[in-house]
Amino acid sequence: MYLDEPYFSGGGHGRVCRSCKEPILQNERFMRISFVTDPDGTKGLTGDYHDVCSKPFASLADAVAALGRLWR
Repeated sequence: MYLDEPYFSGGGHGRVCRSCKEPILQNERFMRISFVTDPDGTKGLTGDYHDVCSKPFASLADAVAALGRLWR
């Protein structure tokens, strides 16, 4: 859907941090985090995060994955 696409103020496409909702610029480090409970990103968790913003979400994604393996 067009409203879900990330746009910069200049109208171009680009990455937006899932945490702080700010654009991820070309020279900025970022991390792609995947949650097993949100594989396609429709719940707003899986996606690109600024390197600094990613730390708590990466830990949470690891914990969710570990718990999922525990209950199999």
